Amino acid sequence: MVLSAHPPRTDRHGPSSAVAVGRVAFTAWAMVLSLLFTVGFAGLTALTVTMWVADPRTAATNPVVDLGFFALGAVIIGGGFASQIRSPQRSIAGLQQAVIGLLCLTVAGVIGGRVEPTVGGLAFLLATAPLVALHPARRDLFAPGARVSVPLAALTALAAVPATGYAVRMLGLARRAGASCFLGRCATGDRYAEMAALALAVVLVGLLATVRTRGWQIPTSSAAAAAVILGATSLALPDLTGALQQPWAAMTVLWGLSFIAVARRRSPPWLSRT
Repeated sequence: MVLSAHPPRTDRHGPSSAVAVGRVAFTAWAMVLSLLFTVGFAGLTALTVTMWVADPRTAATNPVVDLGFFALGAVIIGGGFASQIRSPQRSIAGLQQAVIGLLCLTVAGVIGGRVEPTVGGLAFLLATAPLVALHPARRDLFAPGARVSVPLAALTALAAVPATGYAVRMLGLARRAGASCFLGRCATGDRYAEMAALALAVVLVGLLATVRTRGWQIPTSSAAAAAVILGATSLALPDLTGALQQPWAAMTVLWGLSFIAVARRRSPPWLSRT
């Protein structure tokens, strides 16, 4: 019997190597989508608001709907993607939040009869599929969360009816806004559909925080921030189309602040990921 002087060679490029490649691809794509929504929506919002300040009479949109567009795209969708760049296993709710935002955009585009939000929402839902397929905790994406937070559930239920009413009003404006097209040439009607999507997304993302999937603090802060943005801009510019009536605007800001305050009491320290 001949004994080899060298131990048998093992394949160093097996499953562990494939996992590493998948993780790199996942992180890179999460970064691309995050930058696209956070930087892209921030830049576009800055541009449209500047155009309105320069000449409100010729601007197709106004700061209320533009900042609502920012809250949906950069805060809810982009923020959800950004949470996947580091420790995605602990931030499952972030990806769920981004999907909810894109679903709301797609549905609002369909009901509002707007081509660009519909096509954009569907396209980015398809672009999100690789993140779902490559997610390090893919099986947990569809798992139930921890025990439901009753205070957050009560606040979410409180917001559901007025948010739905606002969404219906915005969708009516979207359908009456005239032709629908691409590349921002029909931005007025598109913004109304996007505001409807924002209202629905705040409620559904709040519901996601309520059921407390892993990383539930991400949708908590996102829903609260989006509500405060809409309420504050409505208070500052009450005469613009898309603005909430003043009592509702004040209550929306109060709701957002209350939502985050309740969450902080429920989960000290803030950065825990239970």
